[in-house]
Amino acid sequence: MGRKIIVAGAGHGGLIAGAALAEKGYDVTVYERHIKDELGYDWEDSVERKIFAECSLPEPDESEYRFSGPMKFYNPNLKTPLTVNPVGEGSVMIERKYIYKVLLENAEKKGVRFVFNTEILAPVMDGLRVVGIHTSDGDVFGDLVIDAAGINSPLRKNLPVCCNVDRDYGYGECFFAYRAYFDKLPAEEPDVKYEVFLIPGGEKGISWVITGENSVDVLIGRMAPLSKTELEAELETMRRFSPQIGKNLLRGGEICQIPVRRPLSVMVCDGYAAVGDSAYMTLPMTGSGICASMRAGKLLAEAVLEDKNDEFSAKTLWEYNKKYILHLGMNFAAIDILKNILLCTKVDGVNFLFDKQIITEKDMSFGKGAGGSVSFSDIASRAIRGVGNLPVLLRTAGALSKGDNAKKVYRQMPAEYDEAAVLKWKDDVLAATALMER
Repeated sequence: MGRKIIVAGAGHGGLIAGAALAEKGYDVTVYERHIKDELGYDWEDSVERKIFAECSLPEPDESEYRFSGPMKFYNPNLKTPLTVNPVGEGSVMIERKYIYKVLLENAEKKGVRFVFNTEILAPVMDGLRVVGIHTSDGDVFGDLVIDAAGINSPLRKNLPVCCNVDRDYGYGECFFAYRAYFDKLPAEEPDVKYEVFLIPGGEKGISWVITGENSVDVLIGRMAPLSKTELEAELETMRRFSPQIGKNLLRGGEICQIPVRRPLSVMVCDGYAAVGDSAYMTLPMTGSGICASMRAGKLLAEAVLEDKNDEFSAKTLWEYNKKYILHLGMNFAAIDILKNILLCTKVDGVNFLFDKQIITEKDMSFGKGAGGSVSFSDIASRAIRGVGNLPVLLRTAGALSKGDNAKKVYRQMPAEYDEAAVLKWKDDVLAATALMER
């Protein structure tokens, strides 16, 4: 009875799934292109403190985190910011390096083996089934491949079309993000430490400034790569609004790619399951996805353990796919629709939406009920406020209603895997989440 699990890439969700399976006696090996000490970006991220207990990990000491607090979203003219609560309850800012330390120690303790400094090139196929991975050191075979290799996963990108897993992302679905910590200069403290700027300077993307006690965390995310000149110019613009940002780079300064789109509708096929950034498991507005990935890893392990015959097929892995979509993915998809409307609306239109309170704190909320449930009274009240720009109002109200409708479509996903039914539902999801216009 085959029980060999390959985890391709040391993503957060893959490490959670691998550790849970190794603990139950599965033969689990993680293949990762970086060396161990290079895992994890040199910056903090927001996570829910309870995620450690959920995933049976040791609770971090209070010295390892700080509470993240609310987020203030600015429209392009900076006149009408919206303040919303962070993702989940008890959200904290914690170093990615620390999270990796905990995940790696947990995985090793549970019996997971690691092969570092090995490039993953493509899946090994046997007909319609994934049976292993091509690596820089040769082919490796297994009974299940867990794809935790990130947004540009060479496994997902090279799957045959007949596997029914979307292989690539489109415009507006990936941020090229620069993130760095600068020294903190004497200046008036902002009332909210975490400030997010939408469509800054008319550019498609976001920027943020997180003011800490001794440093300032800066992110510049765009839909296309920034040149060094453009990056320096944007930093100077940010310093004019946030004079606490110094010029001495303390750490970070990397540019990475982050998925900012709804999750894959179909993330499994025979012998294969995608998790984390490989399956686009991030909040589309900010790119935060650690907790979602870890929860997905737990769900994936549960589905594998329920597969008593070790089939590791699309049918047996569908339970993971279904639970992730219904628990988290459909809410992220609704937020994705709002993000797309903001990106595809001209700057004056975005300012109008904020200034007239047509987009509200509720719409920007990242909690359990985010991104949907727009009632007739909601639309009516927004119509009264939005008479000065009816086309923008109608388009936005339609998008908010579209988010609610998208959730309904997601809830109609097949309870069990039937290829024809899954493909029909996948097409329905695409129609429900598609941009109304660019």
